[in-house]
Amino acid sequence: MKIPIYEPREDSFLLRDQVLKYAKGKVLDIGTGSGIQAIAASSRAENVIAVDIDPYAVAFAKSQAAVVNARNIRFKKSDLFKNVKDKFDLIIFNPPYLPEQKGEPKRLARQLSGGKKGYEILERFFSQANNYLEKEGKILIVFSSLTNREKVDNIIENNGFIYKTVSTLKLAYEQLFVYLIERNDILKRLTELGFKDIKKLAKGHRGLIYTAKLKNKKIAVKTKLPESKAVGNIEREAEWLKFLNQKGIGPKLLFAEKDFFCYEFVQGEFIKDFLPKADKKKIRPVLIEVLRQCYILDKLKINKEEMHHPIKHIIINKKITLLDFERAKRTLKPGNITQFLQYIMSQRDVLNRKGFSIESKKFIKLAKLYKESPISSNYNNIIKALS
Repeated sequence: MKIPIYEPREDSFLLRDQVLKYAKGKVLDIGTGSGIQAIAASSRAENVIAVDIDPYAVAFAKSQAAVVNARNIRFKKSDLFKNVKDKFDLIIFNPPYLPEQKGEPKRLARQLSGGKKGYEILERFFSQANNYLEKEGKILIVFSSLTNREKVDNIIENNGFIYKTVSTLKLAYEQLFVYLIERNDILKRLTELGFKDIKKLAKGHRGLIYTAKLKNKKIAVKTKLPESKAVGNIEREAEWLKFLNQKGIGPKLLFAEKDFFCYEFVQGEFIKDFLPKADKKKIRPVLIEVLRQCYILDKLKINKEEMHHPIKHIIINKKITLLDFERAKRTLKPGNITQFLQYIMSQRDVLNRKGFSIESKKFIKLAKLYKESPISSNYNNIIKALS
C-alpha cells in the first residue's frame, strides 16, 4: 500500500505565507510532501529544489507542479540533505514535529512524528543546515508548542543560529510558530573562513565555546556571550594563550580575531571524571604535571584562578592541558599551587582509596610553607608528599 502524502493543513498555509515573502534566488524545500511550499517558492525564486524521503511524495509533488506549470522546480528523493549538494538563499522545512504516540500507525508516525520527543528530526536538520546556506542565506521552519518550544530554541542557538518569530497561529490544543532563522555573526565569519560542522560545546559565565572542523581538523572556538557585560575578555585570553603556549601551557592557539579566538581541540576527559576511575600509577604523574604547570605560572607571577575547583579546567590525555584563562591576571602573590593543593585535599577520600596518603594537616603545612616562600625546595617537598 502506498503511503499517503501529508496533505496541506494549518501549518502548511501558515508557512506558505512566509515563503511568498522570503523566497528568492535558490530555494531548497526539505520534506516537500504535497509540494505546496516548493510551488509557492517557485513564483518568487529563480530555481527550487524540492526533496522528500518518500518517493511517492516526490512523484505527487512533481505532478502538482506540472498542473500549475511550475517549471523551475527539480524534485528528488532525499533524507534531509543526503542527496543535496548546492547552497541556497532560502531553506524551507515543515518537519514532522509532534512527539511520538504509542500505538500510532507507522504511516501517520512518518508524516507527523519528529521522534520520541518531537524535535529529534529538527536536531538532525540544524546540525547540517549551515553547510547548505549561501552567505546571507535564511531558513523558514514551522513547528508546534507540543514540540517543546524551549528545546527547539536551544537547538537553533546551539548550532550558531539566531531566530525571530514571523507568524503564529493559535489552535484548540496547540500554537503554531513560524521562525525565520539565519546565522549569528560568529557563524557567518567562521563560515567565511571555511569552517564546517560548527556546534556549541559549552557555555560559561562570560563565554561560549563552539567546536568546528577546518581542513578536516577539529578545533575549538571561544567567543563572548552576547549577554555578557565583560569588555575585552576574549582578546585578553587570546593574548594569554599566545604567551603561555611558549611555556608549554594551555591549548595551542591557532589564530584570533576581535570577537573570538580558535585553538586546537583537546581530546581527553576532565579531571573530575578521571580521578574516580584511574589507579594510583596513572593519577600520580597527572597530579605532578598539573603542579609543575602551576609552579611555572607562579614563577611567572600569573594567577590562573579557579585551580581550587578545576573540574572542567584540566583535560587528561597523553598531554595534560589546562583550560580557560579568561580570569588570568598578573599578581605579586599568585596562588596556583596552593589552590590546586586545596583541590587535592578536597579529593583526599578518593585519593586515599587509591593508595595515597593525603593527610590534611601535612598538606596544609606544606601549602603554608610554599605560600610564605614559593621556592623550589618547598615545591619539591609537595611533590615528594605525593610519593
